[in-house]
Amino acid sequence: MPTAAPLRIVQITDLHLKVSPGSRLWGADVDAGLNAVLAHIQARDPAPDFILATGDLVGDEPDAYDRLIAILEPLALPVYCLPGNHDFPAIMSRTLRGSMVQWLRYFVAGHWQFVLLDSSFPGTPDGHLASAELALLDTVLATDFERPTLVCLHHNPLPIGAAWLDTMTVSNGAALFAVLERYPQVRALVWGHIHGEFAAQRGSMRLLATPATSVQFKPDAPEPCVDDLPPGYRWLELYPDGTLKTGVERVTLPARQHGLTRRVPA
Repeated sequence: MPTAAPLRIVQITDLHLKVSPGSRLWGADVDAGLNAVLAHIQARDPAPDFILATGDLVGDEPDAYDRLIAILEPLALPVYCLPGNHDFPAIMSRTLRGSMVQWLRYFVAGHWQFVLLDSSFPGTPDGHLASAELALLDTVLATDFERPTLVCLHHNPLPIGAAWLDTMTVSNGAALFAVLERYPQVRALVWGHIHGEFAAQRGSMRLLATPATSVQFKPDAPEPCVDDLPPGYRWLELYPDGTLKTGVERVTLPARQHGLTRRVPA
């Protein structure tokens, strides 16, 4: 069993933050969900070392990045972001520059390495990894064969068993796994996008998706449907020997509108 102190991080995803406070996404108050999740994270003891925010940080409103910074910076924790299909990568990169909320492509923390990929593709909710993204991943992993690594992206890189969500997987997921499987130091691949929880194993690599801080989707519905589950986040404990422990926390809102079964856009 691992004995050394782990690196403690949390993953949040699919914030869908708007310019106007109190905006709703299919009945869910996106600010209320995010604030409840952040309060829960702030109460963790020991506190996390940093936060990973895996895309759809804003909901199609580029001016909302200023609100994102205003909400996340008071946590006094580094927040490392990547874009989703509702984000604006160029504006996001420019707006976040110089704040504690950053988009870094890769970094080292403790004994672990982190790679943050951009799976967004302009004009579509579908995922795709450009050749430059795969080359970046390959180069970073080839540089250090020994350091355990966590790879992050927004879109699900493989089918999860939900017919409508599986139309929006990373279109070249096979190419992604072809790179990852050459490097045994990759301990986990984590993502958002599905607004729900997912866990699987592929060889020695964990495959993990995380609930949204906003609206939740029914994972087994044949078409888009809102789930009544509350918002959530994922915690991870990363040990120097490459061991990983993780779990999902759901955060019940004091008063929330239950989701109804209905069609929703991707």
